Amino acid sequence: MKKLNQLSKKGWQFVALTILLSSIPYYFIISDGDTSSNWTMFLMWMPALAGIIMRLSYKEGLFKGMSWNPIKHFKWILIAAFVPLCIDIASIILTVFMGAGELKADFITIVEGQITLRGVAMILGASAQPWYVLVPNFLLSYFIGALLYSLTFALGEEYGWRGYLQKEWASSNSELFGFVAIGAIWGWWHLPSILLGHNYPDYPILGGFILMPILTFLFSIVFGFAFNKTRVIWIPVVFHGALNISSEISNAGLIEESINKPINDFIWTSLWAAAAFVFWRKYRASNNPDSINESLVIT
Repeated sequence: MKKLNQLSKKGWQFVALTILLSSIPYYFIISDGDTSSNWTMFLMWMPALAGIIMRLSYKEGLFKGMSWNPIKHFKWILIAAFVPLCIDIASIILTVFMGAGELKADFITIVEGQITLRGVAMILGASAQPWYVLVPNFLLSYFIGALLYSLTFALGEEYGWRGYLQKEWASSNSELFGFVAIGAIWGWWHLPSILLGHNYPDYPILGGFILMPILTFLFSIVFGFAFNKTRVIWIPVVFHGALNISSEISNAGLIEESINKPINDFIWTSLWAAAAFVFWRKYRASNNPDSINESLVIT
């Protein structure tokens, strides 16, 4: 209870407002019984709308505490884009190695030094290419896809969760309980979708109430610690976008019917736990002293 009292009233108001606004798209999602409907896009923008309303209500700057310059700390943009990709590739390798899934026979084919990658859209096409063309083609295509998804969907969530709620509950990387609370709220915010079969179709109750909040806590550590260090909002936005885009690689590479879901979920979650531990050890006491108490509007 003492820990809960440390969480600001404004943060709870934001949470309540986000739930209230989210009930509108959730009503249509649940009525349709389809989490892939267009209402899901509106749902992802409800945290941002709640954050904007809270900032206007308390006469705060819409961009207070955030830098919007994508060039600032650009190496972090690259980290945000490619850490999720590395985790998903490692997850595929470990899943196959442990016999918890089978790689599609035609996912990668190599004939006379020409590589074909099927099921993955790439700018220069996915037909047979030498490795020195395919690798940059794949990485550039993935990076652009992650950026587009970030702008279209992930920005809506991250402006709210990191841009507003983290400001209230975990503005310092030493405030671990704040990250726990953000992760729990963020995870349970997904509950109606998960109970409909999204993310954890084989065990929606376990996934919705326990597994997803664990994951969102780990994401909150990685996304949030990076944001507190840099104050560049695009970094958690790209992390979020890259996370969703990179997860599609498993869908393209593994035979769906062969996947042992519990083992695969355990592997993926464990890899994110390792990433969160690294971020926690390295950045737990770090902040950006030049920007913590400033209102930044950088274009």
